[in-house]
Amino acid sequence: NTRIMFVDGPAGSSKTLLSVYCGLQLMNMKACSDIMYLRSAVESSDSKLGYLPGSAEDKLKYFNMPFIDKLDELLKTIRPEKLIEQQRVGMFPVNFARGMNWTGKVIILDEAQNCTQKEIITILTRMGRGTKCFVLADPMQTDLYGNKTGAFEEMSKVFSDDDSYYMGIKNFKFTEDDIMRSRLTRFLVKKLKEAKQEKIDENIRRWGSE
Repeated sequence: NTRIMFVDGPAGSSKTLLSVYCGLQLMNMKACSDIMYLRSAVESSDSKLGYLPGSAEDKLKYFNMPFIDKLDELLKTIRPEKLIEQQRVGMFPVNFARGMNWTGKVIILDEAQNCTQKEIITILTRMGRGTKCFVLADPMQTDLYGNKTGAFEEMSKVFSDDDSYYMGIKNFKFTEDDIMRSRLTRFLVKKLKEAKQEKIDENIRRWGSE
């Protein structure tokens, strides 16, 4: 019985779409009460949320748009706004999770490559009975500044042993061959991955010759 799923995959491999689909299916089966979508407050642009028009609630709508888009794509007979109004789905920055206790929910932690170890631990330790969690990340697209690195890869390794599997904690990895967005996205990701590996190989050769 899967409780936590760490999902590693490049852009366009449908990580968010599949997790939202699973959440909706579990909600339809009455296996969970609602879906909570969380993201780190780290932003992928030099222009921060404060520059966006509207109130704080309006600004967060832009921030949560990937989740709303996936709901809109998957729902056929009801609008996402209706589920939000019924409190069947909710969207929160990660730092709002401290002190919460989640029972019978589906948690989607998106863009986890931007989360610190403390943030991921905070999310995972909020889980109560009947709650399932998807931790989604594309390590190639971290938005952390300076020398900071996301904790997703480290945390997924911690929970990759047999004991974790027995407790319902599993890891899944998409590759660039799983990218569904477009052939162009698949090409771009492959070229960037090759360029990164060439740079690593070059540094290894340089260190070996010193």
